[in-house]
Amino acid sequence: MSSSNGKPLCLIVKVKAVPGKEKELKEVLTRMIEPTRKEPGCIAYQLYANVNSDTFFFYELWESPAHLDAHGKTDHYQRLVKERVGLVAEGGENTRLEEVLV
Repeated sequence: MSSSNGKPLCLIVKVKAVPGKEKELKEVLTRMIEPTRKEPGCIAYQLYANVNSDTFFFYELWESPAHLDAHGKTDHYQRLVKERVGLVAEGGENTRLEEVLV
């Protein structure tokens, strides 16, 4: 999949914590930030939480879909997949966005 307008690929990922597991999930997700920002093709990688701190959102900006695909194969991403088991009520919902040119 490629960005049809030649612009970077934006991804918003929503992850909701199991009640009572918010702090643990936040710690697991936070550990992703530093190594991901060092990956080739990563333009931006930020973690946000809602007011209740029970739902987290990653804002990701990648140079290309290939860079995003490579991210999914990294050791730190594979570790996240294992560590989040039992902490996530709803997760992995992601939306790929393309910038609208005007």
